[in-house]
Amino acid sequence: LTCTTRLSYRRHLMNKYLAIVDSKTLVVCVVCAAVSYFCYTFDFSHDLDITMFSIAVIFPLVFTIREAFKRRDSALKFLSLFKASMGSVHYCFEQCTKLSAEDRTAVHEMLQSASRQFLETMNSQGTDNSAAEATIDNVILFVRNHGDEISRSMAVKIIRFAQDVNESMQNTISLKMHGTPISMRAYCLVFVFMFPFVFTPTITYHLPDASVIITYGLSILHGFILISLYNVQGQMENPFDQVGL
Repeated sequence: LTCTTRLSYRRHLMNKYLAIVDSKTLVVCVVCAAVSYFCYTFDFSHDLDITMFSIAVIFPLVFTIREAFKRRDSALKFLSLFKASMGSVHYCFEQCTKLSAEDRTAVHEMLQSASRQFLETMNSQGTDNSAAEATIDNVILFVRNHGDEISRSMAVKIIRFAQDVNESMQNTISLKMHGTPISMRAYCLVFVFMFPFVFTPTITYHLPDASVIITYGLSILHGFILISLYNVQGQMENPFDQVGL
């Protein structure tokens, strides 16, 4: 058991660092190495101020990562509201002692079904949440059809909490529909691939006596960092796809 636990921990530790490595990472590293080889083979270098170009790369990276974090935090807030509202509806029905056990069981099954349907919508590619909304409507209809067993004050509470459930679902759906601007992410990726063509010749100019390994290493390291940050943002873009750590 101890060996299995250690292997699982090591595997998780490796996945933590390899989760952001994909085909784009390999392409960027190859481009950095190829540009470095070109600079040494043809003795090509230039002295450019890469400050503005760095800003052109870093600004969209920071912007998209920040927005992805905001969407993730908003998703947690809306899902927490959904869970709390569903629990409130559940406990309200538990307090309706005049309802039969069969009726309470039927309501609880509807609530579980609505929760399952909503989460399935979040995990899917689409945004059609009509099934969960129809189930919540059935819960409200159940309240209206059992006016004798459910007091008026309790019915008002249940309907209000059901409205909170619908509101949280709509907010979560809209969060899934409207992501980070695609043009900003495309702009960022283009400049990540362009960065080696500007940065590597500058390295060879300012470090003419440096070892070849240092030049290759610096070029590949900068490209790896930029594309890794881009991949981090891509994994956080959709908080519901179960991708990423």
